[in-house]
Amino acid sequence: MALLPVLKSLGAAQVCMRLLPLCMRVQEKWNSAAEGVVILDNGTLLATEAAWQRYPQMLCNLANEGKLVYPSLQWALADSAFVRQCLADGDASRRELARRAALALDAETLAKQSLLDIVSDAYSQGASDIHFRMTGSEARIAYRIHGQLRHQTARSRTSVTEAIAAALNTQSDDFHDVFDESQVTGASITLTLPDSGLPIRIRSQKSPCRDGFSVTLRLQADSTARALTLSELGFASERAKRLQHIMGQATGLLLISGPTGHGKTTTLAALNREVPATRKVVSLEDPIEIIQPRIEQKYVSTDNNPEAFAHMIRSVLREDPDVIEVSEIRDLATAKAAVTAATTGHLVVSTVHATDAVGILSRLYDLGVSSLQLSQPHLFAGLLAQRLLPKLCSSCKERVQDNRWGTVYRQSKSGCEQCNFTGSNGRIAISELIVPNEEATTFIREQKLSQWCASLAQQGWDSMACEAFMWVQRGVLDPSYAAELIPGYAQHAGAELQQEPAHV
Repeated sequence: MALLPVLKSLGAAQVCMRLLPLCMRVQEKWNSAAEGVVILDNGTLLATEAAWQRYPQMLCNLANEGKLVYPSLQWALADSAFVRQCLADGDASRRELARRAALALDAETLAKQSLLDIVSDAYSQGASDIHFRMTGSEARIAYRIHGQLRHQTARSRTSVTEAIAAALNTQSDDFHDVFDESQVTGASITLTLPDSGLPIRIRSQKSPCRDGFSVTLRLQADSTARALTLSELGFASERAKRLQHIMGQATGLLLISGPTGHGKTTTLAALNREVPATRKVVSLEDPIEIIQPRIEQKYVSTDNNPEAFAHMIRSVLREDPDVIEVSEIRDLATAKAAVTAATTGHLVVSTVHATDAVGILSRLYDLGVSSLQLSQPHLFAGLLAQRLLPKLCSSCKERVQDNRWGTVYRQSKSGCEQCNFTGSNGRIAISELIVPNEEATTFIREQKLSQWCASLAQQGWDSMACEAFMWVQRGVLDPSYAAELIPGYAQHAGAELQQEPAHV
């Protein structure tokens, strides 16, 4: 009998519950990730190509059994991940409805493999995060690819929940609780991708919602891979040189701002590559995301002590460090401790949540740090702000005449094979750097940040808006995303376009 084309979507069909035990027994006998079979309730027998090649007679025997239920049974190819998805969802439904013991096939192993399939698929598409939204009986799944959410096929809530719980219980080194949907928890998971053997580190965060709960998995790729350089991250040559100079200084405070998921931790790791081997770097992190063997990385838990970072900064000062890194300044105690360390013979590098480079000062004011403390001479080694914007796919981007932006390139709505039909291909780092001088110290002490911004603009400062406008003009960025994500872009672009018509 001729095979149907490769099936990639379950559609409205589900696993035939009557024949599921038979399929599970065959799957257990094969005991292989590459060979799988399942029968759907629409009368279709799905098997992987490896199963058709190695066990044709066994599949014929299984088909004969299936014809007792579906006289017009059809045959179709499917990949192993899809077969496992069907088996996992069907097995979860069966056990939930029947309320009886698990089948002979190890449900936990199947659940963990099901999660690995999702992670592998997300990683192959270049996703940075996987979002699970558990509600009712389904798990809605979305991947964040190049900064944008891409929704995937919904799955069984029971099977996905079991997969995540199994991974936390067996493949996490810092999850020590019983899995509880109503609790807020975070932990790390280490998995190995089946095809490449690549180890991948995942940071999970779980929290309850009104009608269920959500889980976010941040994919951190190969935990043993080297940190990228500043140029590899997309920093311009001149900016990279200035940052390299800052990392060679003995004292000062370098702060990096940007939204969550815009590469601040990756930039910290790149900056560490610029520190000479003769200097000792101590990094205080919650959580530890990128493994860096040459750096003394210390996990700091704030669950029971909100001021744990401040205490650790004061503690490591007695360990003779040259550079102290703090994953994030979140409170007044940590901010004050960082300032003290920076003014007592250490280079301190950290991140804060702020709109732009000048906005870092506003954030520190809001935390309660006085303007007198922040205006100390030579306190700030640098203020860096960054954003990651999706790059237009060079194969399918569309050149248009826009009433607002002039002649520009925009993201294709349909995409192409080169960009996996997303319209974008990777992201580009847009940044701005300020090294405060004596004039800046006066603005900081008097808290005249708007006047400081105006002064910087008059001096021709290369802001994020300037850099983004350049990439839009070169056809690398969609102006809509630049206007949405870059502070002050619309005003800057408007002024530039009034002086000279846009061209690509």
